[in-house]
Amino acid sequence: MSRRIFLTTALDRLVDEGQISRRSNAHRIIKLVIENGVTVLDDDQRTLYDNELIPKIEDVQILRGATARSA
Repeated sequence: MSRRIFLTTALDRLVDEGQISRRSNAHRIIKLVIENGVTVLDDDQRTLYDNELIPKIEDVQILRGATARSA
């Protein structure tokens, strides 16, 4: 799965689950990464992305995979 599709799917799930608001800084950062890659982030954005958003993205994808296997 391409990075763009993976992140877009994860972002949609995080919004649907209420973990990220569409008007939040976290949403803007993930959109930046989807559209331009992680290299466009400044130091503060990169810290938030690495420390808070990546774990949420991984959790959403792990839970999604576990749900798909149990169905």
